[in-house]
Amino acid sequence: MTHAELRQTFYQALTSTYLQGELLSLYHWCVEELEGWSKTQAYLKNDNQVSDESLRRWKEVITRLQASEPVQYIFNKAHFGDLELFVDPSVLIPRPETEELVMLLIENEEEANLSVLDIGTGSGCIPLAIKNQRKGWEVSGCDISDKALDVAQRNADMLKIDLHFFIADALDSETHLPKADVYISNPPYIPEKARSEMEVNVLSHEPHLALFAPPSDPLAFYKTITTMAVNNSVKRVYFETHATDMKAFISEMTKIWSGEVVVKKDMAGKDRFVVLK
Repeated sequence: MTHAELRQTFYQALTSTYLQGELLSLYHWCVEELEGWSKTQAYLKNDNQVSDESLRRWKEVITRLQASEPVQYIFNKAHFGDLELFVDPSVLIPRPETEELVMLLIENEEEANLSVLDIGTGSGCIPLAIKNQRKGWEVSGCDISDKALDVAQRNADMLKIDLHFFIADALDSETHLPKADVYISNPPYIPEKARSEMEVNVLSHEPHLALFAPPSDPLAFYKTITTMAVNNSVKRVYFETHATDMKAFISEMTKIWSGEVVVKKDMAGKDRFVVLK
């Protein structure tokens, strides 16, 4: 089998699962990971024969993609801003909106010395991206999941970025988060009622602990974190939200936070981010 024939096999096997644009992106991702080739090299090597070992690996990847497993988990790799991170099913795959959250903080915070705590850090993408750009800041992250913290620490070690990670349950009334100038969080915010609307690759493979808000109170994380911020005299809080029912969100925040509650749109024009000042 030539690589041109393999490419056709790849498309035929996955065309019912992915859109054409997604397929092209997936193919180039797989080519880079499995063959070490750029897009240009892949087409220049159309007539090359596929080795038995390479074909075995391609078939394994195609099978996993047919099951809607995210390609980031297959290759344990995700990109976040300028960083390349290790990811596995114990952490969410970092999203572009979360990159926007980081940039919002970076653009708004001009102090040379600042302490920042990321609550619900997952892969560590938020504090790693912040520290990578603001090396003089004291940045840390916490999570309820030991496995997630292992991934976050692995990424910090791999990138040689010095961060402090610790375990904490943000919903536990006994939890006392450390003081910091700024809190930032992309907590579990998807309401249970939205479960049926979610894509199968997310619902079947990404950790529900990091996806879904408590059914009894979809804003529980936001209210608890804001209360802790008030108790710890935190100067500002940055949140990523579900971008729905923002009026109710603001109403709940103003019951706790006495300062400004500022809503910011994401690149798609949705009211996605909330800054408490």
